[in-house]
Amino acid sequence: MTQENPARSGPSRRTRLTITIVVAALVLLGGGTAAALWWGGSDPDPAPTAAPDPAPEQPEPDPGTDAPAEADPIHVIAMGDMLPHDSVNANAQLPDGGWDYGQFFEGIRAQLDAADATFCNQEVPSAGADFGISGYPTFNAPTEFARDLHDAVGCDLVNLANNHAADKGAEGIAATRAVWDGLTPSAVSGANRSAEEQRAVQVFEQDGVRIALVSFAEYSNAPIDGVSLNMMGDDALVAELMAEARDQADTVIVSAHWGTEDSHEVNEAQTAFAQRVADLGADVVVGTGPHVLQPVTWLDRADGGRTLVWYSIGNMLSTQLELAQRTGAIAGFDLVRDDAGAVHVENPTAILTYMHYEWTPEQEAAGDLMARHGLSITPLSASGELLQQTSFGVTAEQQVEASSEILGPDVTVLPE
Repeated sequence: MTQENPARSGPSRRTRLTITIVVAALVLLGGGTAAALWWGGSDPDPAPTAAPDPAPEQPEPDPGTDAPAEADPIHVIAMGDMLPHDSVNANAQLPDGGWDYGQFFEGIRAQLDAADATFCNQEVPSAGADFGISGYPTFNAPTEFARDLHDAVGCDLVNLANNHAADKGAEGIAATRAVWDGLTPSAVSGANRSAEEQRAVQVFEQDGVRIALVSFAEYSNAPIDGVSLNMMGDDALVAELMAEARDQADTVIVSAHWGTEDSHEVNEAQTAFAQRVADLGADVVVGTGPHVLQPVTWLDRADGGRTLVWYSIGNMLSTQLELAQRTGAIAGFDLVRDDAGAVHVENPTAILTYMHYEWTPEQEAAGDLMARHGLSITPLSASGELLQQTSFGVTAEQQVEASSEILGPDVTVLPE
């Protein structure tokens, strides 16, 4: 997203050129006479003018003065599963029949606004009312869900390759992509309307850096064809898209929807695929799907570089039940261009988040899922009072410590 330059102030180039010519003429004609001619005066016998003093010597310019300023790093954040259960949709619906999903993110507004580019996993179709609004197990959100993810949350790198993407079939995917067609700028990857769209790598440009997003899912809950969803097991497609992304972009982000649900452990399929795309040129792998946090690591790759891998960044928006499912991370990293023009990934950080909702012990005991209300996402470190209202029996400090241990030493956990 490139901001417009402010309007230039001061004289135009043509005005400056005219002034320069006039001043030169004054010097050639000589002092007062030329000045009188220029201003319309008529002094027939002007007083002689003294010779001008020689111009003072100017100091030698500092060689470093004109050097181009070093570009600021581009700060990218990634957020995990955006999962609108029935109770999420109920809380998002407004009295006038409209929808507002942006309200749930106000507690992390400062963190969202600090990002230059934002990755999000839209876990479900947003095909709209014509397909029926529904939650678990067969999801479909209003079209306003995608609108609010883009306009209110700032999602501009969007993964659609996940196990729920085809919950409303190929027609639901087409309707979801049509909604995102009108939400620009954005790069949307992973679920497709055609073979041509499947092979068109999405590139998002931020401050002159081209960021490619290539997305893959491990499996689908619904039947799919070879085009509707990008699958991790399609080796030829993986190789083709990675080569195209590497050719088109400065930085390649791979979204991988994979792993064992509700497990903090990374499985062999995850490590194998991460190494495969790393050797094919991925700079960052963002993992979603397990609904809980998993470790962060760096992988050495075939070209001598390193790939940053977030095996799972957990959920962001949902009304799942367990504390681990309600603890997510705003995964951050910087893109830095070196003197040779190459872009490097640096400074991985995580801001832990907590997904809260109000639910009395009586409602919880009765399993009244639709009674959940008062949804909010906050930094985990600031959620002490909210956690006291739950039956989890842990403090914010304890959950921060446990979550930091899961992420591991290769990422800096920030308070907020």
